[in-house]
Amino acid sequence: MGAIDRARRIARTWTINTVNSCVYLLSGGKTTLHEGHYDRARGTWSNWSKTFSARPRRFETPESEAEIRQAVRSSKKVRVVGGGHTFNGGPLTGETMLSLDRYNKVLSVDPETGIARVQAGIRLRDLMAQLQESGLSLPVLGSTSTQSVGGLVATDLHGSGRANGFLSEQVRSLRIVNAAGEAETFQRGSEVFHAAFGAIGTCGVVSEVELECIPAYNLGKELRIVRSEWIDRNIDRILEENEHTSFYYIGGVDIKHVRMNLWRRTVLDPPASVRAQKMLDELIDMLLSGYLLGLARVLKVSRPTAALGLLFFKVTMDGRSVVHPSADGFSRKLFYHHDEIEYGVPYEVHKECLKELEGMLQENCYTTIIEVRFTPDKSRGLIGPGVGRRTCYIELAPSLSLDSTPMFEEAERIFLKYDGYPHLGKFTRLTAAELQAIHGDRFASFQRARRRQDPEGKFLNEFAARVLGIIEVPINIAEPSMA
Repeated sequence: MGAIDRARRIARTWTINTVNSCVYLLSGGKTTLHEGHYDRARGTWSNWSKTFSARPRRFETPESEAEIRQAVRSSKKVRVVGGGHTFNGGPLTGETMLSLDRYNKVLSVDPETGIARVQAGIRLRDLMAQLQESGLSLPVLGSTSTQSVGGLVATDLHGSGRANGFLSEQVRSLRIVNAAGEAETFQRGSEVFHAAFGAIGTCGVVSEVELECIPAYNLGKELRIVRSEWIDRNIDRILEENEHTSFYYIGGVDIKHVRMNLWRRTVLDPPASVRAQKMLDELIDMLLSGYLLGLARVLKVSRPTAALGLLFFKVTMDGRSVVHPSADGFSRKLFYHHDEIEYGVPYEVHKECLKELEGMLQENCYTTIIEVRFTPDKSRGLIGPGVGRRTCYIELAPSLSLDSTPMFEEAERIFLKYDGYPHLGKFTRLTAAELQAIHGDRFASFQRARRRQDPEGKFLNEFAARVLGIIEVPINIAEPSMA
């Protein structure tokens, strides 16, 4: 990359970070621009970070299931978009793009049983607000509330929990429109139900989701700056003593301290200042991740910058605890302009994988935030990053001030060495044949369900065809247990 192109990329990244920070600040922490967007004047849709875009022949916003079915029936190719919080070309198509933003209602909520039925286009932030009004919540949420519920199904949303880890645990049924435009409701135990989680929309258009909710609760979140070797020695105890845990490492530099985030349910109420405190935390994160580390990555002065950032975190945040309502305890609104790759690796080898990954980043002077999270073996999906085992998720999230492709390719090689499963909403070079080798019988089961729903590949685009395309499925392969 030439000096001029590099300067332009840095300027673009900093401009996006600055504009989003200003919008966030001026709106009192309520609004950001971190969503996919369709520009009707230009006829183009772009993802949240403006790194992937397409010009679909048709951009439809149906308001009823009948309109969804008609749009699917009348189209050669269909892809569905929600919040656009994606890091690859999964949503793109030159044919029909469906946005379910107008198909976004809570259809019913029963506070007694905790059962809620919702249209798949509803954004998580709106769902959680309405559940809160009924005294309900969900035990697992993602790091952003801009995503649609349908999008969360498509990527088998995971959090970081001791007892719960996935949205799919809470789903009772899915209503899905197949390639012929026919809608059917699938219950737990059916192959299509389990195949839809993590399928990035290739099993059809999810139109309704039935959820099992729990009583609303408050979360105490504690931030600590600790040494990485202390985490290695005490990780089992840390995960056992806290309901939710995550860690932020700074990769590419020889820094021994890590930011640790701990969540526990509490009977305490959120303070009146909770929104202001959350805004301050997110703005501090933006300062370090969006500006300082982004600049350090370009100038190759990462170590002093990282050390300064960690010192600032230690002075301002170390040991501080804030109580949030469950609807806001996990998600954040302000994100720096970045890219992502994420793999789930077996819990038993995560320390070795992380160590090798950190060594590779240091050797190549690749500076990036590394987020580490954990889930139990609770996914109801077939091919997601956390299926079938207790999992550690390792995510690299470098600033887009430089091209991350070489870093990601090296990281993916290491993840695969440690039996990693890819997150298909993020960077990957894998093919369907490689995923078949990774997931085995689960992938065969997934392919049967996908081809049942879409025998001609109407829901496949270039990216989806590469990672989930047609693989011949032996008819004698036994279906995996989906209890």
